[in-house]
Amino acid sequence: MRNLVLIGIFLLLLSDTIAQSGIGLRFASNLNRFPRAKDYELVEHWYSTGLFGVFLSKYKPNSGFEMGLNVMYKNGKDGGFNLPVIMRDFAQDVPQVGVTGVEMDLKVGPRFKAINPKIGYILGYRLSSSNFQVPGADGKVNRLYLMLPFGVSVNLPTNYGSVGFGGYYNVGIFNVLTDPNPGGGSIYDGGRLQYLNIEITVTYDTDR
Repeated sequence: MRNLVLIGIFLLLLSDTIAQSGIGLRFASNLNRFPRAKDYELVEHWYSTGLFGVFLSKYKPNSGFEMGLNVMYKNGKDGGFNLPVIMRDFAQDVPQVGVTGVEMDLKVGPRFKAINPKIGYILGYRLSSSNFQVPGADGKVNRLYLMLPFGVSVNLPTNYGSVGFGGYYNVGIFNVLTDPNPGGGSIYDGGRLQYLNIEITVTYDTDR
């Protein structure tokens, strides 16, 4: 994990006279689910979380990368403030899933004019979480999470930089639930998180 962070910092420090650098804002929503939810007493319905972030980008004609920081949020209290569609539970008469987290992401990939396929990682920390499991379950949610995103973005030029639209499928690597017996000597499977991410980005070209 430490090596991934160091690689990202190293990439940011690289300079290239033909590269295009930018600072951007990200507005997004994640559509989340837990595969095999019944096996871990996790909730079975889909729910969405809102996301806001900032990022740095550097692109050459045929490749590039982005590195950023995000805040992810959904209110878990009945009647609490949630944006329509962007932050909601897609089931009726269920406890409201709630989560607040901060994360760092790195995405890299080739560039085909305005189209940018990307892969990377998202390392996050849940500041709070509620109702990940069905009522009565007593598992403890792992605060740390690691996701692998696979997707593509389209960036359209503007007078100040670009406006982008992206879609990603994110695969969870870390367990959602912590091992109740960490000294047991066996490999614990605490479930995984997967989600679809839809984002809008606005980037200011710092080379202008």
